[in-house]
Amino acid sequence: MPQTRGESSPSRPPREKGPDPAPEAFLQTLRRSRLLEGEHLDSVVSTAPEAVRTSSRKLAEYLIEVGELTHYQTEKLLGGRWRGLVVGAYHILAPLGRGGMGTVYLAKSLERPRVPPYPLFPLVALKVLPPKRAREEEKTLLRFRREMELGKHLDHPNITRTLDAGEHNGVHFIAMEFVPGQTLKQFVEKVGPLPVGEAARLFADVAAGLAHAHDRGLIHRDLKPSNIMVTPEGRAKILDLGLALLVDEALPEDPAIVGGEGYILGTMDYIAPEQTSDATNVGPRSDLYSLGCSIYYAVCGVPPFPGGSSQQKMKWHRTEAAPPAQSINPDVPAGFSSIIEQCMEKVPDRRPASGEAVRALLLPWSTAARSVESALPHSDREVVAEIDSRNFDPALWDAVPVAELLEPLLEAIPVSQPRRRRGDDDSDEVIEPRDDVRQTLYFALGGCGIVGGIAALAVLMALLRKL
Repeated sequence: MPQTRGESSPSRPPREKGPDPAPEAFLQTLRRSRLLEGEHLDSVVSTAPEAVRTSSRKLAEYLIEVGELTHYQTEKLLGGRWRGLVVGAYHILAPLGRGGMGTVYLAKSLERPRVPPYPLFPLVALKVLPPKRAREEEKTLLRFRREMELGKHLDHPNITRTLDAGEHNGVHFIAMEFVPGQTLKQFVEKVGPLPVGEAARLFADVAAGLAHAHDRGLIHRDLKPSNIMVTPEGRAKILDLGLALLVDEALPEDPAIVGGEGYILGTMDYIAPEQTSDATNVGPRSDLYSLGCSIYYAVCGVPPFPGGSSQQKMKWHRTEAAPPAQSINPDVPAGFSSIIEQCMEKVPDRRPASGEAVRALLLPWSTAARSVESALPHSDREVVAEIDSRNFDPALWDAVPVAELLEPLLEAIPVSQPRRRRGDDDSDEVIEPRDDVRQTLYFALGGCGIVGGIAALAVLMALLRKL
């Protein structure tokens, strides 16, 4: 979940204006937040026109205008909320989106990164796990800590870099490279299916990123359009290592954390067949299947198996061939459709051998990236202003790291509690009983006739208690 962006809006997010606190109260809240402190705050306020200093809202608007605060920050401060606007060495500027374990914020780092900086530093994407979730959801905390560690294994231009990770006053955070742009899912929803040349260029980038991850022994396990960032230059970066797995790592005893017998983790529209049977018995080619499904979505505008329940999707991935991409979009050449079909072979050994092999297949179809340098922001202040002006979902705009009360978006569920939880509009995590147990259940149900009904029902109840 990543660094999901909303569409641009020419004005700030529309908000109902609340009470205008006394200027002294507003400044006191601002000092407690530690966004502006000491002599610097006094100096900035003293330069404001006298008429501005008589109203908290006018003063807040002035501080936004001179680049000291954002709309998001001032909304919190005017409401008397100051906690959570500073997390360790990071100032929270505005929400970017919601990931599988919490909200991702645009933030400004006050310290040098532990890895070489990138062009938009000191701006970072700060993924946080609020204290309430860390306290009450041990599995979520363990997953978050895994993601903190796994990100350190990777360093590639087509994967968002992890710059820092830690915990401050109960708030666990991961500071990541901030990537302007939008997810591939948002991009396709906005413009429709992509031309083959553009899709080939983007997924050649994705394949290169996957090749690097696989060389480092890491399987993504949740590659999908909403985990692929499309930059303003028309390049792609892979997001979100929340479900990633290291090859041959010692697995936690609790299979609910990374998957295992009775636990299925992943996104059902893009999950590899073998991952639906055992989420830990996967390899690089499992990601290549998800890559094929994602290319299919990019050029067709729909996933390979739209509709249906999660259980039906798993069955289709295991047993059914998706309609050829060219049958959904006639503009897709048969040769390019064949690449998608190769990636989506049911048997892993029949798929391309590696991410580099897929990249080699895609490059001949690729068109050059568009040049948009003149349209890109040229300073971090311009970037912040653009993000801060977007029209966010109210629930997202209301979030703060220390008070976020979100339902888990990805939670492994044991077979004794078969149910499905929907997350951000394409995140599914489902559990299904093992096939052998299901067949026995069906047999018992079939025996519930007039003569053997009671006995069969007893068998059924005993089996259910074991699940």
